[in-house]
Amino acid sequence: MRVRYLIFFYVVFTVEVGLHAQSYCDFIRKVRMYQDSVKIKEMPEDECEVPIVDTATFDINVYLGFFDKLKLDSGKESHMIGGYNSRSGSPLLYVTDTSFNEPKYIKKTIGQARSYMDSIIEQRLLHYKNDSLSEDEIFRRIAIYENQKGCFDRKYALIRFAADSTNRLYNNLFPDDTEEGYLQYLFFNQMGEQFALYWHSFYGEKTVICNRKDIEYFLDYYNDRKDSFSFEKNKIRDLLDSDLSPTVSLDSVNCTITWYEIFTHRGIFKKTYKIERDYPFQIMEVTEEEVAEISATFFF
Repeated sequence: MRVRYLIFFYVVFTVEVGLHAQSYCDFIRKVRMYQDSVKIKEMPEDECEVPIVDTATFDINVYLGFFDKLKLDSGKESHMIGGYNSRSGSPLLYVTDTSFNEPKYIKKTIGQARSYMDSIIEQRLLHYKNDSLSEDEIFRRIAIYENQKGCFDRKYALIRFAADSTNRLYNNLFPDDTEEGYLQYLFFNQMGEQFALYWHSFYGEKTVICNRKDIEYFLDYYNDRKDSFSFEKNKIRDLLDSDLSPTVSLDSVNCTITWYEIFTHRGIFKKTYKIERDYPFQIMEVTEEEVAEISATFFF
């Protein structure tokens, strides 16, 4: 009788763990597919214009709908602004209080930035005159600063606001006190803005790999780009027969999550995180094991 009970318990436990793992991977796959569908528009030639997110391909409410085990801090609203410059960038997801006076903030921030630039121009002008530069040369140099003042606009002000850590969306989310809640919370914290990347930002690109299909995809990806990447093919191939499913466990204080991350320009790592189950739900990286090295053989 006891043997039968143990066998029954083992089967139930194994099935339950398998269902959880499949649920985690389904969630990650759906989010990653949506992230991959988001596009950017490049805006060449105007020095103030940088890439922007194609809002026809991104809706923050649809995106947050995938994270159904996370709740936004009460009294907050979620937003997205493109955090791009001429060489890199990604979306910035941020929050505002429902009482936030956006026009007032924008006007104040732009005014401060332009005032600071005016002080720089005044100092430069004095310096150029002391160096006895010609009027034409002084005009040419000052015009550069004057043109930069034109870049202080609504987008500039909102990027400044969104870049403040206290306003970042991932710092204003609360997970359900469940395994699924903490996995979604960790994914959003680590990879919630890993989409619509631009140029140099691809150096930091990463995601979670969950199963054999992910490994097959990346093997094909790097095989097709042998001139651009060096990679430990055999070590990556060995993962085809490994269980890559995230594992999640709760104790009275923390949630512990182990999963495999691929940094597309650096390698595959097995990482373990601990998340405190009480506010502010601090995330700590506990271990990192390099599984396979990947490196770019080009610069961009």
